[in-house]
Parts: sequence; C-alpha cells; structure tokens
Amino acid sequence: MKVASPGGELDVIITGTSVEGGSVVVDAGVGLWEVKVYLGPEDFKFIISLLLRPDVLGLLLKRLFSGAKK
Repeated sequence: MKVASPGGELDVIITGTSVEGGSVVVDAGVGLWEVKVYLGPEDFKFIISLLLRPDVLGLLLKRLFSGAKK
C-alpha cells in the first residue's frame, strides 16, 4: 500500500491486526513510524460502500482473477 502527499510518497506495510474494544486495529509501518489505525463501524460502512461501487468491484475482481501484482 502507498500513501501519497505533497511531501512525498511512503510505503505502508501492514504488520498485524487485532481487536480492541469496538475497533479493529491495523498495525502498520509508514516510513520510519509505527502506527495503529483504529477502524470502527462507520469506517466499515464506508469501506463496504466503496467495495460495492461497480468500478472498484470490477477492478478488484479483475486483479483477483488475473493474478496481477499491481
């Protein structure tokens, strides 16, 4: 995964996941920083609505079944 900003691009490497309270926690490394991303119910609603968009779903299915790495 990659984060792009006016300051440059950084690779995001997911190192683990866990559940804390009512959130899914994603542990990741971003450049020199170790971060925790907390995902709650509103985040999942957004992610599901994003994944169900026809253009995103088409890209996801294409990538899953073509074996593409990008």
